[in-house]
Amino acid sequence: MKIRGSALMHTRTYLQTRWGSQSVSVLDSKLPASVRAVFSSPDLVAHSWYPVSVWNAIADEISRWPNKPGVIRDLAAYVAEQDLTLAHKVLLKLGTPALVMRQAGVMWGMYFNGGRLAPLAEGERFFRLILYLGVDPQADPGRQTCRDAVPAWQENALRLSGARGGQSLHTRCRFEGHPTCEYEVRWLR
Repeated sequence: MKIRGSALMHTRTYLQTRWGSQSVSVLDSKLPASVRAVFSSPDLVAHSWYPVSVWNAIADEISRWPNKPGVIRDLAAYVAEQDLTLAHKVLLKLGTPALVMRQAGVMWGMYFNGGRLAPLAEGERFFRLILYLGVDPQADPGRQTCRDAVPAWQENALRLSGARGGQSLHTRCRFEGHPTCEYEVRWLR
């Protein structure tokens, strides 16, 4: 499986802006050479696809840094905000939160070229989303993606579509023996 280059580019910008060049240099030194070669490359292309193992290594490393609680959630919200094109932003503003949740699988495909995110309407202002993936760190998005990034992205998409009080809870995890990851997504209005 691969991740879109724009997500990696926005990750690099987020880290440089929020953490500073010195911290990003320290991060680079802790990454495997193969990951560093992709992540630090000036030739990183927004619409190209890169091994998901690059994203997993970065997410794993920055999750371990002290004094950076919630960094993956913040990063995912930033990437969503930066990566949504004007057309997507207009659709989010014109669409209802329910329409946005119905399109969650399409949005997943903006970032990953495999796996499947299936939305199920459970009630008014309540969706269950099921993420079908494996657990191979070389081929599948890692634990930080399902635990932190996906809920943050969903909550940001709800906010952009006008929802109030949006919350995504990661209720089942493929890294804890479940066959899928599941999310309960609710909003107040």
